[in-house]
Amino acid sequence: MKKVLFIVICTLFMLFGCSKTNTKSQLQEFTYILFVAPLENHPIWQKSAKGLFDACNEEGYYCDWIGPATIDTAAMNDTMERGIIAKADAIITQGVIDEQLVKQAKENNIPVVLVDNDMPASARTAFFGKNFTQQAELLLADIEKRMGEDEPIIMAIQVAEESFPIAAQQIEEIEKVFLKHRGGFEIVDVTSSKSDKVRARKEWVSTFEKYENVNVSISLASESVESCYESAKELHKSDNMLIYGVDDLQPTIQLLKKGRITGSIITPFYDYGYKTVKYLKSYWENEDNSKKERFDVDIQMLTKEEAKDYPYEK
Repeated sequence: MKKVLFIVICTLFMLFGCSKTNTKSQLQEFTYILFVAPLENHPIWQKSAKGLFDACNEEGYYCDWIGPATIDTAAMNDTMERGIIAKADAIITQGVIDEQLVKQAKENNIPVVLVDNDMPASARTAFFGKNFTQQAELLLADIEKRMGEDEPIIMAIQVAEESFPIAAQQIEEIEKVFLKHRGGFEIVDVTSSKSDKVRARKEWVSTFEKYENVNVSISLASESVESCYESAKELHKSDNMLIYGVDDLQPTIQLLKKGRITGSIITPFYDYGYKTVKYLKSYWENEDNSKKERFDVDIQMLTKEEAKDYPYEK
C-alpha cells in the first residue's frame, strides 16, 4: 500500500478548498483516503462523514471529506480528479461520477469504493448500498397492511434528481415489485427536489393540485418527506394519503412520532463512511479475502407505530 505526503495533498486541495480533515501536524508518510461527498453539509451525508472520521481515527488514516454544497456532479468529478493527481490511497464516493475517472483511478492503483448508487459496469472495487428490491418490498408490504390488497394505488414519487441512475433504479424496482399488488397501481408523477426543501414543497404542491386522487406518496430524497407532509396538509390531503420517506433525519422522526407521516426506509449512512474504511483496511491487508464486491447495508421500515423509542441520532 502506497503512502502520500501531507504537504502534497494540502497544496493540491488548497486550490479548490478543503473540507473537514483529520490533519497531520508535520511532514510524514501516511495512508490517505478521500471521500468525494455528493453534498458536503447535507445532514444525512454528515452521518457518513462521522463514520469516515471515526474509522480513520481508529486506523490511524488521514482522510478528507470534500463535496459541493448543492447537487453538482461536475464539482465531484473535479474533486475526484484532483484526488487521483494527489495519489490518494483510496477514494470513496457516490456512484454518480464520471465512469472514466473510476477507470483512471484503477489505472493508478487507487481502489474506488462506491456508496448509495452503484456503477456495476465500472472499474469500481466495491459497492455499499441498499437493495432497491428490498426497499420496494418493504413499501408494498406496509401499504397493503394499511390499504388492503384490492385498493388501487395511485402513487406520486419525488427523488433528489431524476437524471441520476439511482432515481431510475429505485423507481424501476418499485414498478416491478408493485406488479404483485392485486388492486393495481399507477405512478402518476415523478418530480425532483434537487435536495432543496423549498423546491421540494413547490413540486409536491404542483403534484397534489394536478393529481387529486393520489393516495400514496413516496419521497426518495431524505429532505422531501417533510415538504410532502406540509404540502398535503396545506391542501387538506394528509388524512387521506399514506406518506413515506427515507432516512432518519430529525424532522422525519418527529413527524413519525406525531403520526403525521406513515413510514420511512432507514438506511445507515454512517456505514457508508465507517464500513467502507474497514473494508479498505481488509482489502489492503489481504486482497485474497476481499473478493466480495457488493455489500447490501441493512435497511428497515420505520413506521409511526415503531418510532416512539427511536432516537433522533443513530
